[in-house]
Amino acid sequence: MKTLFLLAVVVAVALCSAVPAERSSLGCQMCELAVKTYEGSADKDVTSIKKDFDAECKKLFHAIPFGTTECDHYVNEKLDPIIKELESGTAPKDVCTKLHECK
Repeated sequence: MKTLFLLAVVVAVALCSAVPAERSSLGCQMCELAVKTYEGSADKDVTSIKKDFDAECKKLFHAIPFGTTECDHYVNEKLDPIIKELESGTAPKDVCTKLHECK
């Protein structure tokens, strides 16, 4: 009984401490991928940029639990602000920090 309780506590602590760091890191990686995708296709329209990002994101993050779902969320919620920052002249290296995706 003690072993089972101890195991449950260890698992709970591991999950609580691992999830925020992973999400933060994943968001930063996705933002950096979005900036890279935009830079590689700046002459394309927004729809093409979103399509290119979505394909590359899913290729890179498909093995992560909910990775493809996060890619879809990023396309729908976060890509437009990134594109607007880049179009307004924000330096590519500063975009993700400015949008609080990276530290």
